[in-house]
Amino acid sequence: MKILTAILVFLSLSVSSTWAQVGSGMDQNTKVKTSENYKISALDVLQFRIIGELETDCEVRVAYDGSITLPYIGTVSVKDKTVAEARQFLYEQYASDYYVDPQIDLVIVAYKQKRVNVQGMVNRQGFVIFPPEEKMTLLGAIALAGGWGDNRLAQRSAVRLTRTDENGNSKTFVIDADNIGQDDWQLEDGDLIYVPERKW
Repeated sequence: MKILTAILVFLSLSVSSTWAQVGSGMDQNTKVKTSENYKISALDVLQFRIIGELETDCEVRVAYDGSITLPYIGTVSVKDKTVAEARQFLYEQYASDYYVDPQIDLVIVAYKQKRVNVQGMVNRQGFVIFPPEEKMTLLGAIALAGGWGDNRLAQRSAVRLTRTDENGNSKTFVIDADNIGQDDWQLEDGDLIYVPERKW
């Protein structure tokens, strides 16, 4: 009986250990896989550390002005930098005054949610979310909104794209979606697309 009990305890511990390893592996795989050419955006969350220097390990959210605050060097700007460029920039900051040949580890753990608003003659009016590292196009956004609401009623030759810059200035473009071809319009975060109804 004691032998049977010992075997059951051993099996229980083995299973627990296996589940712990699986759980740990799943946690590691949930990290965002980031392209080195991805440009860092405001509200992205970055994980930063200098390998071997535990006191530098931290997560920071990029501010609206593109800045982040890190140990020792304080507030620096990573605006319009790719992940690779930001890593090199931070290497230079730390190597100049704090560490000898610091091994910089910088990854994105959460993307800012980028979206456009699609209204009018589409099947699902509302916001469409950008794929994090993919360019969003006009026709792609309309497709994600369920496509044209009615091919006969949607005036595809006069789709309106309204874009507002950082200063609040808006500009509207009238686009013939039937003749875009390979040169589809590249969208930006916050764009408004309106598909009007055809006037007979």
